[in-house]
Amino acid sequence: MTDIAVVGGGISGVACAAALARAGLSVDLLDKGHRLGGRLAAQTLRDTGTPYDGRLVDVGASYFVADDPGFAAVVDDWLERGLARRWTDTFHLADASGLHGTKTGPWRFAAPRGLRSLVEDLAAQLPSDLVAIAHPRDVESVQTAGDGVRVDGRDYRAVALCGPDPQMDRLVPDPQAPMWEPVMALTAVMAERDWVDMDGAFVNDDAVLTFIADDGRRRGDDAPVLVAHSGPVFAAGHLDEPMTAAPMMLAALERILGIGNPDWFSVKRWTYARPAFARLDEFGLEGRIGRAGDAWCGEPRTQSAWISGNALGQALAAELA
Repeated sequence: MTDIAVVGGGISGVACAAALARAGLSVDLLDKGHRLGGRLAAQTLRDTGTPYDGRLVDVGASYFVADDPGFAAVVDDWLERGLARRWTDTFHLADASGLHGTKTGPWRFAAPRGLRSLVEDLAAQLPSDLVAIAHPRDVESVQTAGDGVRVDGRDYRAVALCGPDPQMDRLVPDPQAPMWEPVMALTAVMAERDWVDMDGAFVNDDAVLTFIADDGRRRGDDAPVLVAHSGPVFAAGHLDEPMTAAPMMLAALERILGIGNPDWFSVKRWTYARPAFARLDEFGLEGRIGRAGDAWCGEPRTQSAWISGNALGQALAAELA
């Protein structure tokens, strides 16, 4: 019998599987996506009619920070191998009328081959004799069974639920789980770089956009590609037909950056983009059912997801020792 099922192949689930494998436990890592990565997602540009077909664009998480020692060690390894890159410590500030100055903060990191490649790298390091990865694999049921759990009719000693709470609540309800907010992500391929020199911009007090990333600067190739994220209220009105969000998002881009129409654009819907708040604990564990992800560790971000998954894996290993 495989020891533990980990449901969710984002950075939290892969970190959890890695911690379990280090303890010598066997793991089935189950993810419903065609590729691992979760919301560290990248879109490959296709049939755009521009020179950028085949280019990857980050359409999920925009960047990550690394001020936790454990996660920083992982990031240092990525940097040394050229998988991650320091992007910027300065973003512009904007509102509905345009850009207004800059704000300096922690270093934000990106990945030349898209943030998803970092999760895939962690997964490639999992020992194949202990971790079996199955995707696309949509889990239908999780039930307690004696001293263990049953996942889709298969018995395990424990299960780790490492995905957005609304998806995991379908398997095991958690009345304390936070609400999750939607986001629309607009990718716009421009004819040329005709906006102010910037890496990205936090947009305040706008009815449509909350963040704009210069994906060319983020990825390091200076391609004239922008990615804009909407606010949750705006996104909620376009979940059924994401492309209906495009006209207002493009108009907001023009208004804020002073640019014209793109040569090509698309809109990606994230129904469960981010939790409205993150619980202070690093993870949840009730009996043999654990929960981890970016809705833990006090702040919903990529680093939190890694910390949470790693901590849950260590706790389950101790529990089963």
